[in-house]
Amino acid sequence: MKKLIAYLIMLVVIILTFIYRDEITNYVTNNIIKQEKQEELKYNDYARKQDYKYVSIANDLKINSKDEIKNIFYTILDSGIDSYSFYCDSDYKNCTKDVEHFFNDKDNLSEINNFVHPYNSFKNIKISVTNYGKITLNITHVYNKDEISVVNDQIDTFIKDNINDSMNNEEKIKAFHDYIINNTKFDTEIENSSDRLNSTSYTAYGLLINHKAICGGYTDTMAIYLDKINIPNLRISTNEHVWNLVYLNDKWLNLDVTWDDPVTSNGTDMLMYDYYLIDTNTLLNKDTTQHNFNKDIYLEAN
Repeated sequence: MKKLIAYLIMLVVIILTFIYRDEITNYVTNNIIKQEKQEELKYNDYARKQDYKYVSIANDLKINSKDEIKNIFYTILDSGIDSYSFYCDSDYKNCTKDVEHFFNDKDNLSEINNFVHPYNSFKNIKISVTNYGKITLNITHVYNKDEISVVNDQIDTFIKDNINDSMNNEEKIKAFHDYIINNTKFDTEIENSSDRLNSTSYTAYGLLINHKAICGGYTDTMAIYLDKINIPNLRISTNEHVWNLVYLNDKWLNLDVTWDDPVTSNGTDMLMYDYYLIDTNTLLNKDTTQHNFNKDIYLEAN
C-alpha cells in the first residue's frame, strides 16, 4: 500500500511538472539564472571595438531578440576572450533554438571572423546551451601567445626600419605590400590540401617565419600591419579566397597581396600592383570568380 501511494505521488508530481513546465522554467530563470551575475566582458589589446555596417558592438550581452544574436557573437569574438557565458532574456521564447541555428550555420561565424583582428579570430568554437537560457562559448584562437609574440617582433622591426612620420598612409601600405611579396613564396604544395586551413601557411606566422603562404597568410599579415599603423581594415572572403579591404582617403579599397605575388612557370619572383588599392568595380572587372563576394555582408565594399 505504501509503495502504491508513493507511485501515485510521483505520478502526480510528473503530471504537474508537465502541465506547469513553462511556469517552472520561468521561475528558475527569474529566480536562479537571473541571480547569476553576468560576467563582465574583458577586451584584450587587439579588440577593435569597431562598428561596421554588417555587425556592431553590442552594449547589452543579454539576448532579447533574434536580431541581436549576430552582434553578440561578434562582440565576444572581437574581445579575444577564450571562454564566455551569456544569457537569453526569459521573454524570448525561441532564444536558445535561434542561437543554436545561428551557430550551426558555419558561414555565419566565418563571415564574422573577418571583421575581428586576426589574433582574435577563431580556429574552433564549441557551444553549450542550457534549458534555462545560459549559453557558453569556448573559443580556440588561430594564434597562440608565442606566435603572436614572434609575428609582432617581425612586423615591429619592419616598421622601425622602414616607416617614418614623413610617409603618408599609402606609402606605408606600399612599403609593406612590397616587403611581403619580395620575401614570400606562394605555397603551391598546401594550396589544394584539405588541411590547408590548419597549415602555418594560412597564417602570418608561416609567411614571416617560413616565408611561405597562401591567401590567408598574406591577408592576416597585412591586416596585422594595418592595425599597427592605425589604418581601418577588414578581411573580405569568398569560398575560394580572402583578401584585405582597406579604408584610405575616405574610401574602402581592395588590396589583394596574394594576387600581386603570382606564381610563375620558371619560379622567378614578380612584384605586381594589379590588385593594389582598387575599388570594387575595378576588382570585379578583373575577376568575378574568386573575388565575387557576398555584397550583403561586406557592405563597405559596395
